[in-house]
Amino acid sequence: MPDPHDQIPSREKVLIIGAGPAGLAAAAALKALGVPFDLVDRAKHVGGIWNEEREDTPVWSSMDMISSREFTQYEDMLQPVSFPEFLSPGHMAKYLRAYAARHELTEHFRPQVAVRYARPFEDNVWQVELSTGEILIYRAVISAHGISERPHRPDWAADVPKSVQVIHSKEWNGPDGLEGKRVLVVGSGQSAADIAVDAARRALEVRWSMRSGHWVVPRRVGGVPGDVAASREPSLLGGLNAKIAETVVTRTVGRPADAGLPRPEAPLLEDSVIVSDHVLDRVREGRISPVGDVTGIDQDGTVTHLGAERHAGHLRYAPDLIVLATGYESGADHLPEDVVPRTASGDLDLFLGAFPRGRDDLVVLGQQRVAGGVLPVLVEQADVAAYVLAASRDGGSPALASFQRQRAGSESSVPTADTDSSGGVLGRLSGLLGSHRVTPRAASGTPHDGTEKLVPAVDRDTLLARLRSVRGLFE
Repeated sequence: MPDPHDQIPSREKVLIIGAGPAGLAAAAALKALGVPFDLVDRAKHVGGIWNEEREDTPVWSSMDMISSREFTQYEDMLQPVSFPEFLSPGHMAKYLRAYAARHELTEHFRPQVAVRYARPFEDNVWQVELSTGEILIYRAVISAHGISERPHRPDWAADVPKSVQVIHSKEWNGPDGLEGKRVLVVGSGQSAADIAVDAARRALEVRWSMRSGHWVVPRRVGGVPGDVAASREPSLLGGLNAKIAETVVTRTVGRPADAGLPRPEAPLLEDSVIVSDHVLDRVREGRISPVGDVTGIDQDGTVTHLGAERHAGHLRYAPDLIVLATGYESGADHLPEDVVPRTASGDLDLFLGAFPRGRDDLVVLGQQRVAGGVLPVLVEQADVAAYVLAASRDGGSPALASFQRQRAGSESSVPTADTDSSGGVLGRLSGLLGSHRVTPRAASGTPHDGTEKLVPAVDRDTLLARLRSVRGLFE
């Protein structure tokens, strides 16, 4: 018997580009609301970057996740209790495949199909060319391609001689083969810290070039995962929370400056924190040597950079391998650059990080960096997207009109009170409560000066609260 889904013409469907956590969240929400869709990904299986067999994945088998099991799950399907508190990439891949199977999303999935371009001709008319050569018309597009499509490389990297190997963190796959080699890791955020620790397992010497200093926090506080502990912190303490948090963290792992890293430039609860149980120990042991900004590179491969503290003198160093953990640039190769205008600071002008101004037929998921588990943010964005697309399909609604008015205004005017008490689309349908509401207020990565168009870091709590407020318009 033919699948009824296959009888629906593409011009009546939504195309979801990317079958990672964001794409699966969008697919599940659309299905729950009866909105037809196709789901495509260039990989063989669902799971996005968590498929370790993908050559373009930025994760590696020994990588440790920074968010706990409790904060890395969909609201309608818990992680198995047999999984470790902090999942490996392999565990996450299994979980995502199980989620797709549970909601029968693979029936809508076309594997090993990439999108060459997606262009709007008028409202609710998108021309899409697939890698199969097909040219199809869709009524809307959800681009869930993730943030790792466009690796950012600093200008000086183009001058590195061929005698020195240079890779982006996206290409890192572990420390094998680094015995006897000198490694320079460039970047101030989470990926740089993780790669420096990983490289120190094998490399002769590891230096870590940091543009700015950040707090380092452990994965567990008092035996409890840090994001779980943060969710239990009483908000009534107000500003006292910052002092308590700094005291707890410094007693657990110490202050970064005492270990030799640059002094954090922001208070702990406002900082782009690094979550690691090992990086400060490796620095204290001398297996990772902090250095400052790279200021130049000679033709013989000698790197010039500032010392461990800014303006503490210049150092010269000749590495065998340079790893650029310098972040990613926002945008999508398959979308015209003018479809989503940029702000004066260079960021994509996306309402609540996902919704282009003035369009009801395009959603761009996952174009922000947040501390801890990003899955709750993706689920909230996907829920709002599903409501918007369902309402626009049906000719509009008062809720859609309210959403459009909010989208046209300032994002700061969206209420941040937590209006959610019943979970999202899938949470309500399954009768399960949503995920925890509070996580550490920080994101990792390199600073954004407006010219590099880097994927921006945002405050997770504020974004979640605004998304829930907007979702409440449709409920």
